[in-house]
Amino acid sequence: MDHPLVSVIILTYNNFNYLEQCFDSVLCQSYPKLEIIISDDCSRNFNKSSVENYLRNNKRENIVDYKVMQNNKNLGIVKNLNHTIKTSKGSYIVPLDCDDCFYDEHVISLLVQKFLKTGANIITGYRNVYDKSLNKFLYRLPEKKKIKLFTPDHMDQLFEELCRRNIIASACTSYSRKLFEQYGYLDESYKVLDDYPEYLKLVRLGERIHFINTTLIKYRLGGISTGKAINPAFEEDINLVLKKEILPYPEKISKRLYRVKLYDYRRRTEKNVNLFLLSINYFDVVLIKIVERLKFSIKTYLINKYQI
Repeated sequence: MDHPLVSVIILTYNNFNYLEQCFDSVLCQSYPKLEIIISDDCSRNFNKSSVENYLRNNKRENIVDYKVMQNNKNLGIVKNLNHTIKTSKGSYIVPLDCDDCFYDEHVISLLVQKFLKTGANIITGYRNVYDKSLNKFLYRLPEKKKIKLFTPDHMDQLFEELCRRNIIASACTSYSRKLFEQYGYLDESYKVLDDYPEYLKLVRLGERIHFINTTLIKYRLGGISTGKAINPAFEEDINLVLKKEILPYPEKISKRLYRVKLYDYRRRTEKNVNLFLLSINYFDVVLIKIVERLKFSIKTYLINKYQI
């Protein structure tokens, strides 16, 4: 059997607490033909030689090549990822966040089997969510009831669901190089959101996102999209998603959801908006959000109390 080269891409930026744990989850993979590329986005104290030594001393024969790169200036996640994808040589590209780990040693082998069997350009799967120590399992995502949305007959519903919220994690989504040859690289008008705008664009254009029924990632809470601190670049990117990927396509989503997104965009971007008047004009949307917040609070409480 021919084994196409797989490029595992790890981006770093001022976050090295769990790097060896991340590396070890790659180095133990059973797949026989891997390339590892680490690209640091101009961190303050990135030790390139130490990373190279660790990979050199711990790699096995299945690691056919590895590269450790450091940008001279900070590019942001999207530009850094594009640069790293262009540098890579694999037929398939598997990004891995530097604070996460592959679920087990068979992850990449299963992904390649799925790519070859289906001819997919993009594949996602389950991630198990843990606390910061990666010891306490919290829950599994996406929810099982969402999995049917990844079938060919439900692509319109998947686009609408993605407009509500991103249910696809970049942490467990992999790509064929053919995807970038067909659609181009990631949109660099975004700074930190490498995944969400891309999923919206691809599904809107009719590209199926395949789902593999296995857990791919041990996902550690506390990243850009899960941490409590407000990230200005993330907030700007979310505003741009609304403006560029959702609001121009009202015919593809329900009228109610369109009103919700229009309310969100106005509330987030109109500096002199009167929130009281806006809430009156969008009273139906405010009620929807109150109900959603209550449901989320109840669900979070049950998860924390009963580990469901």
